[in-house]
Amino acid sequence: MAVLANLDRKTRYSLLAGLALQAAAVIGLISFFGAREGTGPRQESGPDSWDVALQSVRFDSVEEVERLFARLSYHWPLAEGSLVPRIAIDPLPGDYQPDLEVSRKKALFFRAMLPLALAENGEIRKQREFVKRVRDRAGAPLDARSRERLRLLFGQYRVEMTEDLTAAIDALLQRMDEIPPALLLAQAANESAWGTSRFARLANNLFGQWTWRDGQGIVPLERPEGESYAVRKFPSLRASVRDYIHNLNIGHAYEELRALRSRQRQAGQPLDALALAAGLTRYSQRGEAYVDEIRSIIRGNRLEVLADVGLAPPGAQVAVSDGDPVRSTGG
Repeated sequence: MAVLANLDRKTRYSLLAGLALQAAAVIGLISFFGAREGTGPRQESGPDSWDVALQSVRFDSVEEVERLFARLSYHWPLAEGSLVPRIAIDPLPGDYQPDLEVSRKKALFFRAMLPLALAENGEIRKQREFVKRVRDRAGAPLDARSRERLRLLFGQYRVEMTEDLTAAIDALLQRMDEIPPALLLAQAANESAWGTSRFARLANNLFGQWTWRDGQGIVPLERPEGESYAVRKFPSLRASVRDYIHNLNIGHAYEELRALRSRQRQAGQPLDALALAAGLTRYSQRGEAYVDEIRSIIRGNRLEVLADVGLAPPGAQVAVSDGDPVRSTGG
């Protein structure tokens, strides 16, 4: 029995009408190739929020970041099963430039990006756990708070909330899922030149996301005449990571990736970054060559090990030297 059937008619129609209005309000242009404009899930607050907070630390120099990593025994490459400190080096230090020695650049970039990826996946994991609990209790009445949270998730992931709530939730779960850190880090490295590109530095844009909204982006120097898009500005690197994940989760161009991921879930397998890369042929005009490039980055940097790492337990503050500006943030 569907959960919606337990609601009175007025509440049920109000819930569905609200979702329809929210979906109708979503307006955007979609590019066949490349990353498109997306709107990541809203961040909630409170004891039962989805938020996975990181301690944000800002440094002026690569050397300062490396010293912090050393104090935390946060080394690269990571060992299988490692726990990653809950820190966000966001933005990257001012002297992090293209001419930095390659091994140092890669080690810093991967260690800076990994907590962001794990935190965003952690928030999605919380969302999935909540939605699965609703599905498993099909037939039980929902309180007002749970109904509102569910309605927002359906709207954010652009899934129709039908009378058959169990089937609707299954469709939602196919979209509302994690992106393996190995795949995320490989694409971030490729799209942002290891975080040194103009758009990474000036717009916190790691994945080439576009926007058509005035004042919200940077115009590419080589934008074709007649085009109106810009490269989107983000308030933080983590916001770019969040938008990238959401783009893969809702974009029409990435239906194949979501289908591959769903099959891995149904088979009880861990998410395989190398296999899921096959769903990225429409992320770039290079198509299969782009997929090969992403897989090469994953293999060449042994990123597969990231499937078995996680964030350190919450609560402990990172010890930094006197004068280092530190703040905790959910993104």
